[in-house]
Amino acid sequence: MQTDQLLNLFIKHKDEWLSGNELADKLSISRTMIWKMIRNLKELGHQIESKKNSGYKYIGSNNFDRLLIQQNLHAPFEIQTFNEIDSTNTYAKKLLSQSKITDPMVIVADKQTAGHGRRGREFYSPKDTGIYMSMILPIKDNEVFDGGLITTMTAVATVHGLKKSYPNVNFQLKWVNDIYVNNKKVSGILTESVMDVELMHPSALVIGIGINLNPNNFPKDTGRPIGAISNNQVDKNKVVADILNAFYKLYPNYQKGEFMDEYRQLSMLINHQVQIETHRGLIAGKVVDFDHHGRLILDNGNETKAIMTGEVVKVHF
Repeated sequence: MQTDQLLNLFIKHKDEWLSGNELADKLSISRTMIWKMIRNLKELGHQIESKKNSGYKYIGSNNFDRLLIQQNLHAPFEIQTFNEIDSTNTYAKKLLSQSKITDPMVIVADKQTAGHGRRGREFYSPKDTGIYMSMILPIKDNEVFDGGLITTMTAVATVHGLKKSYPNVNFQLKWVNDIYVNNKKVSGILTESVMDVELMHPSALVIGIGINLNPNNFPKDTGRPIGAISNNQVDKNKVVADILNAFYKLYPNYQKGEFMDEYRQLSMLINHQVQIETHRGLIAGKVVDFDHHGRLILDNGNETKAIMTGEVVKVHF
């Protein structure tokens, strides 16, 4: 598409003035067509300045855009972006039900109308202040995956990606799938598997990541403190690419658990008394470690237990 070609030109010459004649010559089209395409790009949220005798200068975009993500992406993800969607995880699973997906894909949205987290809880996903994305990762028929390690690895990778834009922010992890800043949840991770009914084996993983970048009127009745990373504005498209790059760097060897030492360092739970809600009810104790498979090691005073699934509902700091 010529509009994509024009956007690529702007991206390559970001913050530079390009004349209408220069753009028209490079794309072999008329200046009138250039003007129309620039108008279309502006309607899509791209910031383009115009100045007499100078031409046009590309500033950036307030919205997610496939080409803007790709310019910083070094991982083999196909990208789909939306201004608004019901849920990126729901849409990802719909795609998987309609066709066989053989390569990694990511769906990114600026707003979700029905975002959800674990146990179907609502994930507040307002426009312009966050990142809501889901990765589709096909699983080969003979491939074994470790659910505990994939989620803990994703948490570490997400912190790696966020640190590129927020180097001075102290990110902490709350087992198993939450990222905190200043004792407030700023990000959640939801990992779901899609089954191949005939083979009775997962055919794909869908990993959803929701991130509150900037403050908003977060709901007060969530049962946990919700916050945002910072008041500072960042390049959201670059943040997405940074997270995907960090994820794909760890993903091929995630089952080795080599990132678990870093997970322990980032944990906000080690050496603290907690209450954990499990399928058997509430259990309490002191978090002493996380094992090689991402299980939480809990000391209840009489014995230590390795907890594979559950939710930390209370932490005594």
